[in-house]
Amino acid sequence: MRVAVIGLGRMGGPIADHIIRAGHDVRVFDVDPARCEPRVALGAVACTSPGDAARGVEMISIIVFDDEQLFEVLLADDGIINTVDEGVVIAVHTTTTIETLRDVAIAASVRNADVLDAGISGGEVGATSGTLLLLVGGHEETVERARPVLDTFSKEVVHAGPRGTGMALKLARNAIGYGWMTVVADATAMAVAAGVDPALVRHAVAETGVLDQALVPLGLGGPGPWAADDPARSIFEHVADLADKDLHHAQALAAELDTTVPMLDATRRTFRRAVRLDD
Repeated sequence: MRVAVIGLGRMGGPIADHIIRAGHDVRVFDVDPARCEPRVALGAVACTSPGDAARGVEMISIIVFDDEQLFEVLLADDGIINTVDEGVVIAVHTTTTIETLRDVAIAASVRNADVLDAGISGGEVGATSGTLLLLVGGHEETVERARPVLDTFSKEVVHAGPRGTGMALKLARNAIGYGWMTVVADATAMAVAAGVDPALVRHAVAETGVLDQALVPLGLGGPGPWAADDPARSIFEHVADLADKDLHHAQALAAELDTTVPMLDATRRTFRRAVRLDD
């Protein structure tokens, strides 16, 4: 397949490498021309602009930093929309707002191009090893057209549903990750203030399935509160009682140690909703 890869940073560069090595005919562009050189050595064609890269291809993968850069590579005078062929697939790997994604689809429609939101998860390690998880929204037919390329750098292509659902799934996944990092930071600061080695906090979390435990309410269905006669409700009422007690004790320890724990405070306030006991 003839493919353009726009953006060759920490994620885009390795992604381009996998596509090239899989035998696709690849054109590349980056604002830093030096990033094109390793791809040229693998057989890609270096281009002078996003529009130049998009000329004559069947699929475009865009891996830029943010919404502003996405609009720039699409809509600038030397951008994609001015040169791309009718019916091309545009895979947006950048994490954007849903509104931006809609605007991109509208802009692309003048070329009858089909946009996929194709969020990538797995970081630089996943990009380098070709084991990213792709969270994709769009028409099923378009996903299948793009799959031969997407499969070259991913371990799984998750088709979440219509356009926008892949991005929503990626935003949810990222929010969970950042939330976890913040809670871990709060809780670890409290433990360290009490004299605990932070390595032991990591060990205790890793060895007791805390993340798996956090996913249990989600795995049992939802999203509304448990019905009054649902056996799960009594189970999670008990869990909520334990959580309220334990989080109260954690807050008391933090106060004694003069340690600020805003995420733990928020968790105690919202835990009943988190385990689907309240709206």
